[in-house]
Amino acid sequence: MDDARGPDPADPARLTRMNRLATEARLVAGLAHELNNSLQVIGGLVELLATRTDMPSDAVARLEKVSGQTDKATSAIRRVVTYSRERPAEQSLVDLGALVDQTLSLRQYQLGRLGVAALVDRAPNGDYRVCGDERQLTQALLNLVLNAEEALGTASGRQLQVKLTATPDRVRIAVSDNGTGVDPAMRDRIFEPFISTSQSERALGLGLPVSRAIVESHGGKLWLSDETPGATFVVDLPAGRIV
Repeated sequence: MDDARGPDPADPARLTRMNRLATEARLVAGLAHELNNSLQVIGGLVELLATRTDMPSDAVARLEKVSGQTDKATSAIRRVVTYSRERPAEQSLVDLGALVDQTLSLRQYQLGRLGVAALVDRAPNGDYRVCGDERQLTQALLNLVLNAEEALGTASGRQLQVKLTATPDRVRIAVSDNGTGVDPAMRDRIFEPFISTSQSERALGLGLPVSRAIVESHGGKLWLSDETPGATFVVDLPAGRIV
């Protein structure tokens, strides 16, 4: 029988995985800084070329497109660096509607490359504000989006949907995919650390337990819905209040 207290924090295999994860996070942050420096140089050179009077108009238009793409890449890298930087939790009013848009923008290129249609369902004037740490809530939502991406595999007609609903007291986000769903044998263990249904080497099985811990630290709940086909993970949080 499994120990009800959960995995032993001193377990050597678990410590090895956690150390590897910490090392990979530092490597990603370092790589992001290096890429950002290179993009700054590219962007500066493109701007200089675009100001030359002897440049053909079609060349200037192409340079402007390069500059725009460089700005987008720099912005994405800046978000990665901010996301990976450790800092104390900060409490503020967070608009989950805007957070969904920001999170999906982080994955826009990859979703397009994979042929995944990302849909957002919400009331135009809904109040989706909660009180919490924006960085942590972004991490929780991004983990759910990444989990949905992994679940979609390589099938055709892939869709990822994020649905927001709100009442005066609660705000709910449901992240759904139309993949093969979760094996019934795995449902009771899906939120355990290092348990993953994906065959990808990138899937460490930490996304869902981290997301649940973040949501619960904000007074909310995260669960796997019984909805089919595919899988739907639901985040339920207390609505924010201006004090």
